[in-house]
Amino acid sequence: MNLIAKALKDGIQKSGVNPAMISMPSDIPFSQEVTRELGVDFFQTTRGRAIAFGTGLKLSNPALKVMPVAGDLMTLGGNHLVHGGRRNMELCVIVVNHFVYHTIAGKNAPPMTSAFSPYSTFEEPFNFPHLGNSCGAVFTARWTALHTDDLGQSIATALNKRGLSLVEIIAPGPNYYAGIEHLDEQLLKFYREQSEVKNGEDPRHVAIAPDKKIIVGNFTDKERPTFIDQYNMQLGKVLGEKFTPHGVIDKEPLPGGKIG
Repeated sequence: MNLIAKALKDGIQKSGVNPAMISMPSDIPFSQEVTRELGVDFFQTTRGRAIAFGTGLKLSNPALKVMPVAGDLMTLGGNHLVHGGRRNMELCVIVVNHFVYHTIAGKNAPPMTSAFSPYSTFEEPFNFPHLGNSCGAVFTARWTALHTDDLGQSIATALNKRGLSLVEIIAPGPNYYAGIEHLDEQLLKFYREQSEVKNGEDPRHVAIAPDKKIIVGNFTDKERPTFIDQYNMQLGKVLGEKFTPHGVIDKEPLPGGKIG
């Protein structure tokens, strides 16, 4: 079981959530051995569609804890993250960032495998914590795959949040569509050494750039009514006693007098 899978397992255990109640749609391949050890309901989705599948799962069975595992969303699936955050769909989104950064904090990364271009990209990568927070995510964090304890704790926190949470994992693989089992250890160590922990940092300031260290940590943690909360409130007002709320809802009031 590799570092990411171990962190997922650790986070699930720390969260106290029954693995049998977790559904994990993923557009990154997992081996059968890993999914058996995690003990969750796992299924492979088409590339870039893990969040979309997760949304359908949560709406069809609100009792589930849904944990979509997505690739870097650079080309496919980013729109699903935007709208998932806007709606505050209750999802624990794990973004495995396979993007290879040739230079970090002014230092060159170890030699890349032949699957990658030898030249640095001129495109700026997404700042995922900032993107998630801007779209309405209630929790955002980023760690490298070697920050195993911190990563596991962030996953546990995200699983227990009501709303969309986003945990980014910096984990380069040997090719653009790397399986969860294949990580480049030299690159992982390099990114770990060139990172700096800043819990509570404004996500606007954590973009990854060649001249700066990678900022990692737990960045934002807030509360908002979920999509299902809002759905129940709206139809409850319209239909009154004729309406049966969808799913199990918490009757405690949230800030602003809304029902969570």
